[in-house]
Amino acid sequence: MTLSRLISLGAVLWLAGCAIAPAPLPDSPWQHRVEHLSALQEWTAQGKIALRNGDQSESANLHWRQQRTLTTVQLSGPLGLQATQISSDGQILQVLQGDSERQFDLSNPEVMARETGWDFPLAALPYWLKGIPAPQPGPVKMDVVDDLLQTLQQAGWQILYERYQRVDDYLLPSRLTLERGATRAKVIIQTWQPAALP
Repeated sequence: MTLSRLISLGAVLWLAGCAIAPAPLPDSPWQHRVEHLSALQEWTAQGKIALRNGDQSESANLHWRQQRTLTTVQLSGPLGLQATQISSDGQILQVLQGDSERQFDLSNPEVMARETGWDFPLAALPYWLKGIPAPQPGPVKMDVVDDLLQTLQQAGWQILYERYQRVDDYLLPSRLTLERGATRAKVIIQTWQPAALP
């Protein structure tokens, strides 16, 4: 797999998949946590990501900015890796890498699979990064301890939450691993900002 193909994998993974939480018990602490984090729709996160697919691997610095349905992810790394910007409004996915620009119509998942070789669900990571399941599809399997998500299985992905950090009145993940098949992504978030920067 070429580096640009691996970056495309990263793009799809980072904007990966709609998924839904099962109905929690009314007025439970977990329900309140899901509602609290679902209301957090503008934020930035900075850290690192390590991607592995079979024998291929790559790591990059990560800057994620979420403004409601608008997502902008910037990836940069050592060894001459070109800076990559991934943007999505929920309908179009745009990947900018050097002088190259590619766009994908998210209404047709077959386009993504054909262009990148990977058939990932789209749009779950804004939820998964906050430590809650995405809105759909189900079913979802999860392990919650002390109202914090420890493991999540959704849309064929397994997510392991290894560490959380307190940011203002939020407890947000700072270390998590995502796996499906031969694809594995380890994410370390060093800085959370629970409001979009100007």
